[in-house]
Amino acid sequence: MSDPVSSSKQSEPNTQGLLRISTAIETAATLDELLLLALNEFVQGLGVALCGVLLLDARGESISLVSTFPPRISFPPPIPMSDLPIMQRALQQRQAYQIHDITELPRERYRSPMLLQILTMLTEAQVRSLLIIPLVAQDRVIGALVVASIEQPRHFDDQEISSIRLMASQLAAAITAFRTIEEAEYRNAELMTLNDIAAAVNSMLDPRDIYHLVMEKINQFFRVEAGSLLMLDEETGEMVFVITLAGGQEKLIGQRIPPGVGIVGDVVRTQQYAIVHDPEYDPRFYRNVSEGIGYNVHSILCVPIVVKGRTIGAIELLNKRTGRFTEEEAIRLTRMAATIGIAIENALLFQQVSTVRDRFEAIVNSTNSGILMADMRGVVVASNVVAARLFHRSREALIGLRLDELIAELMERAQVVEEPAWLNDGEPHRVFEIELIEGPTRYLRHTILPVLDTHGMQIGRLAMFENIDKERELARLRDDYTGMLIHDLRAPLTAIMNGIMMVQRGLGGPISPQQQEMLNIAYQGSQAMLEMINTLLDISKMEQGRMILNLEPLSPYAVVDEAIERLQVYAQQRKVQLAQDLAVGLPLFEADREKIVRVLQNLIDNAIKFSPENGIITIGARQIELDADTLGGVHPDLPMTLPSLPAGRWLIYWVADQGPGIPPQYHARIFEKFGQVQQQKGRGTGLGLTFCKLAVEAHRGQIWLRSREGAGSTFAFALPVARDGD
Repeated sequence: MSDPVSSSKQSEPNTQGLLRISTAIETAATLDELLLLALNEFVQGLGVALCGVLLLDARGESISLVSTFPPRISFPPPIPMSDLPIMQRALQQRQAYQIHDITELPRERYRSPMLLQILTMLTEAQVRSLLIIPLVAQDRVIGALVVASIEQPRHFDDQEISSIRLMASQLAAAITAFRTIEEAEYRNAELMTLNDIAAAVNSMLDPRDIYHLVMEKINQFFRVEAGSLLMLDEETGEMVFVITLAGGQEKLIGQRIPPGVGIVGDVVRTQQYAIVHDPEYDPRFYRNVSEGIGYNVHSILCVPIVVKGRTIGAIELLNKRTGRFTEEEAIRLTRMAATIGIAIENALLFQQVSTVRDRFEAIVNSTNSGILMADMRGVVVASNVVAARLFHRSREALIGLRLDELIAELMERAQVVEEPAWLNDGEPHRVFEIELIEGPTRYLRHTILPVLDTHGMQIGRLAMFENIDKERELARLRDDYTGMLIHDLRAPLTAIMNGIMMVQRGLGGPISPQQQEMLNIAYQGSQAMLEMINTLLDISKMEQGRMILNLEPLSPYAVVDEAIERLQVYAQQRKVQLAQDLAVGLPLFEADREKIVRVLQNLIDNAIKFSPENGIITIGARQIELDADTLGGVHPDLPMTLPSLPAGRWLIYWVADQGPGIPPQYHARIFEKFGQVQQQKGRGTGLGLTFCKLAVEAHRGQIWLRSREGAGSTFAFALPVARDGD
């Protein structure tokens, strides 16, 4: 007895229900917490015994129960939509559907074993009535909200259903927002994992070390108990375990699986991933392996490693620690396996080359970078195919030409040549990034390295031209995504904060002290997120040269006082002392007050975050005058060396801490967007120092860092008071 429910009848929304759902959305930190809080509000507000949320997979072919209230200990595996005709009809028509009494459903109409099993389970749980509400966000059905009554049938009238649909739409929008953010974070973590693997592969020669590191990173990323890497023996067709990593221990190395046997054999044959939630009931499951080491397998995710259309191996993950393997994880691991396969194949290729000459030829011809090798006279003696295409010549025609002339020819085809600071900081060789006017390759990273013999003597030079088109495209996509977050999150976040403020003021009725405290927490969290969004907006504007500075005469002392005032309570909580070392008689300077205060605030906040208990942070300022002969270096009035600055009068600010210091390899990158020191705890968004750099440079100033590991850090910036020629 199921009926579609028309939503044409208008009714007044349940204001209290909407308010409670809004509160749940505002206070939730994760998607699971959001669903639990929201479903609790549905159960309490509707007076029903059970509520649940089901979400569609990426292709809309199956649906999974992801949360219920009261909470369930476990959830069934994803159910094909074809087995749920009532649910499928409700979602396709985007209409509410009501089953007044499950016990009256004619079982003979539903022949699907899965559906009959679900109906039997609901009957045994004494569920009598069900209401299915489609969850729709951004004009896309993402799942369903299910409301159930226990023991007694219940009929939901049109007014109740209209109110529930209104609250469900609010929940659907929040679910979509959480999933978007989680997907972005997960994608970023995926890229970081692949970067770590690629960096390690490039520095390792032993394939076994590479296999161990690959599975260690993959196991951590997907949160599984064990993972195996198998390679295909092309002579026998067998799959060979090159490593199984379980609990940090290596197992099964060298064990073989006959061709086509097991889940992994099926995956290799079809080049399609497999998700198995209950291996004991899967006829493909090959028990010999797990039984041989006494390992109990509960779930499996297996994907092929395909390189250039050819399967070279497989990755098999066992026993996900939380929840079940999903289609999204299978797609993600498949994508990662392709990149890992290329890295592994390149590593194996390197190992197979025996002589130095053959090794060089194999590497240069399997890389996407253009490579030219010149002798000590600067004459090209070796080239690869990529370099030949780059210089529009054959490999043979490049031999004998002068390297410097070829590079000069390339520079003539460039419209932009940059020398990134983060690539050249502390390096003996210079690295350039080149944007070409035309051609299939638009962006190159160019560097020249010395070629050394076995005794360390230089015998030539190696010029490399790396294609960074994809890197630039990823950077553009990241910037576009950041811009989308800025504009799409700022307005709703402001609305959320305004709503919280109105509730705090009693516009929705009296609130208890406990509710007031919870609202304060929600407002403070929203305020922190809004500040982050505003920082991203400022960074974006400054990067595009669209930031307007509100210049006014400022007192150097007042700027420091305001920055310290904002952080005094935080410093006291961390038991850190803020000391000032400001020279007497500092002049007024023209700047945007809010921007410069935020620069100091960010630097002091970082210093507090990484300072030990009872540590001292010194905020200092001096005026210096530089002439054409002394543009940088050691200065008697400053505790740090100066970078090269134009002649004139400068106001120098600095913030010195007693923290752990920053390794040299991070000194340049730390000012980049999302740049962080990975070894340090208490990491933030990686945006604060980027804002500082852009804000200072917008004032025609310069920011820099002096730090040694274990000896604290000093961040300093210079602002012009008067420059020669102004």
